[in-house]
Amino acid sequence: MAIGSINMGRVTSTLKTESLLASLRRNTAELFVGQNRLASGRRFSTPSEDPGGAARVLNMSEILGEQSQFIKNIRHASNTLDATDSAMADVSALIIDAQAIASQNIGSLASAEERAASAELIAAIRNQLVAVGNRTFDGRYLFAGRDTDKQPFIETINGVRYVGDTGDIFARTDVDELTPINLPGNVLFGALSSQVQGRVDLNPIVAAETRLEDLNGATQLGVRRGSFQIVEDGAAGVVTIDITSADTAGDVVDLINEAATAAGAGFTAALTNNGLTINPVATPISIRDISTGATAGDLGITTAAPTSAAVVGGDLGVSLSRTTPLAALMDGAGLDVSAGLTITNGNASTTIDLSTATSIQDILNAIDNSGMSVKATVNDTGTGINVINMSSGSDVTIGENGGTVASALGIRTMDLDIPLASLNNGRGVRIVDGETDLLITAKNGTSFEVNLDGLLTVGEVVDAINIEAAGAGVGILADLQSVGTGIRLTDSTGGTGPLSAGRANLSFAIDDLGLTGTVADPETVIVSRDVNGARANGVLTALYDLERALLADDSQLITFAAEDVDKHLVGFNEARGIVGARGKSMRDRQVQTESAVFATEQLMSEIRDLDYTEAVTRFQQAQTALQASLLTGSQLLNTSLLDFLR
Repeated sequence: MAIGSINMGRVTSTLKTESLLASLRRNTAELFVGQNRLASGRRFSTPSEDPGGAARVLNMSEILGEQSQFIKNIRHASNTLDATDSAMADVSALIIDAQAIASQNIGSLASAEERAASAELIAAIRNQLVAVGNRTFDGRYLFAGRDTDKQPFIETINGVRYVGDTGDIFARTDVDELTPINLPGNVLFGALSSQVQGRVDLNPIVAAETRLEDLNGATQLGVRRGSFQIVEDGAAGVVTIDITSADTAGDVVDLINEAATAAGAGFTAALTNNGLTINPVATPISIRDISTGATAGDLGITTAAPTSAAVVGGDLGVSLSRTTPLAALMDGAGLDVSAGLTITNGNASTTIDLSTATSIQDILNAIDNSGMSVKATVNDTGTGINVINMSSGSDVTIGENGGTVASALGIRTMDLDIPLASLNNGRGVRIVDGETDLLITAKNGTSFEVNLDGLLTVGEVVDAINIEAAGAGVGILADLQSVGTGIRLTDSTGGTGPLSAGRANLSFAIDDLGLTGTVADPETVIVSRDVNGARANGVLTALYDLERALLADDSQLITFAAEDVDKHLVGFNEARGIVGARGKSMRDRQVQTESAVFATEQLMSEIRDLDYTEAVTRFQQAQTALQASLLTGSQLLNTSLLDFLR
């Protein structure tokens, strides 16, 4: 049996060496990776080692970063709310102390000296409240609104002025959640007044300079800038008008007329006091919106069919704004404010010069810069202006300076249309039903009485006084003070005795009207106090009232002030409850967010952190493989003479 030869393949030394080196590199790399994992405690050091795991860890790192920031925000918010609640606890205790002092002085048992001593205690309590209102936390004023670097309460000659902001500070406690964490000082102490609200609709017209944003639009949805079409059948055809670039009503008119001229159309646009008018020439026109547009509808000029008559747009409802010119007020009749007006706050008074005013902004600036601690704004409905008293403890009154400016603006505090029920901080005018209430004695000794039953306004009281004076043949005229504010009684009898206004039938009406008084010869005029001033109806004002009532030894005023203190304590406790609820909610949120952070860290650890048992085992395997490769390599590379002969 023949035996065939065996062809033995020859492996070169170079190939053996390259193969060995490749194996050693792999083993060494595995050993190096294992060492790094054991040293770092991580499953992978670079994304290429585990792309999927690296992507998940990166995503979780971003989530963890957000959650960590939320935790910081929540802790700061919680600490701020705790500090706020602590300050409010001090305020509550001080108000309760004032309440107790007021209760002790109600009635006739306390002497004038005891009440004067109590007034000093009330003043001390008020000063402590102001100190709490100016308390800081973490270098910031707690009750300054958003102006946390500015002291919010400043004591002035007329009272305590709040100069802080009225806005809330928010903490971002989640991706889409903002939580208020402060209490502005105007809420804490009721530090801003109810407004002197403009009672007159100043009714501005649509002028060329009227901004589109100040128009309510014919549909009460404003004027949405876009395009619409005016069609001249048989003439220019369809003319597209684009008003997206318009800023004022005059711009809209110009754009319509420019588009008509460019298209060779005959129609023209013009402004009326209330809106737009589109005038065709010889060809009927129709006006329509394009597709889903609403511009023509907002301007009130769409037509149901072609028309040869002028298209009179709907009333665009101009809202009063700071830029509204005075000439545009009163339906275009304008408003003459050259006489100016007077403002009194407490014991300070000034005349507001409006002789150069041409716009609402000029009036607002003049009032704001009067130095009377007042701020003027356009009201929310855009019909008039309001004036706010920024000081606690004093009343702001607004009167005339020989003209009718304050009445025309609707901000005269003692005017003919003022309801009696609103006087004296809402306490109204107390009358004796079925009896006369006022006793007025002229300088010639004649007198008459006035019954106020059923009267509703200051003007009706003035009329009632004049009717009774005329019926009694007494030369007394009641009207409003021409310079300043208040009801004025003028005696023309020519007598030399005193002119007096007092109570009839023990009625307090004359006191509540501020008319009580007597003037001696040669004086012929009695002017009432303005009992309709704007005041900050907060606890500081109530304490000022209580202090003054105690010093005046007036039991009735002490009772009124004590009732105000009681009322404000209730309101304050409600505000404190809101802060407490926010604080508890923030603490609960902190626990939840910390739990979420822990869960995220745990999940990221499962993906990123090393399993040491597995890692050590793999490291030992890598060491064994490297040793085996070295041993095998030494044997393979140990050549003999036979290797060269083959």
